[in-house]
Amino acid sequence: MQASHLNKIIFYLIFCFGFWQPAYCQIDTKEIQKADLLFKSNRLLEAEKIYLQNLNKSTQESENIKYKLAFIAKEKNDWISELTFLSSIQAQNAKPEIAKRLAEIGEKHQVQGFQINYLNQFQWLYFGFFPYIIGFLLLLAAYSFLILLNKKRNKRRIRPAYITYLSLFLISLFILTNYPTFLNFGIIKKDKVFLREFSSSAAPVKIMLKKGNIITHWNEQEVWANCYFDGQFGYIKTDDFQGIN
Repeated sequence: MQASHLNKIIFYLIFCFGFWQPAYCQIDTKEIQKADLLFKSNRLLEAEKIYLQNLNKSTQESENIKYKLAFIAKEKNDWISELTFLSSIQAQNAKPEIAKRLAEIGEKHQVQGFQINYLNQFQWLYFGFFPYIIGFLLLLAAYSFLILLNKKRNKRRIRPAYITYLSLFLISLFILTNYPTFLNFGIIKKDKVFLREFSSSAAPVKIMLKKGNIITHWNEQEVWANCYFDGQFGYIKTDDFQGIN
């Protein structure tokens, strides 16, 4: 890899890093205000209907809406919906208080995947100090880039390995920044769900999943999705789980 390609590589990676974000529709502010008034008046079912209609229209309000939907689900004794909304918040902005509530629900209903562990602590640090971590790593990347740029201006030899290392560092930074969007979680919403060896109802069953279990899923194709749970990889039907992020 020649040094003359350095600027193109850096520009491409920074472009992807800065602009790879999904687009969202505008939220109906008046409708949300109406739902908030209904929520405060304890007219929860009416508020719930409006919140659900506007849930996916804006990331700015979605977390507050999910909190309220989780509260409504708790009042309705709908623990699966409460798990789903709280887990969705946790996947995007992990917090200790949510993790504790999820652990309580998981313990009460005997479902796996909600115990507090080292991964939870890593997520709390990641979301709690995200601006500082990313800012520090960006400074390191900028410093490295300036060193290489200075060498190029002075017509000094730049080893291809240096450019490779910087590229790998920026790619890792990009992955770290978008870490939550790379993981797809889901909550099993039926009483008995079978994790199968391949995408067919006739395939051998590896394990049976309980209602409320949290799974990692990807590569959804028609009615089947790849799934990982408790050390096992397999396939489950897409209508057997509710995506949480």
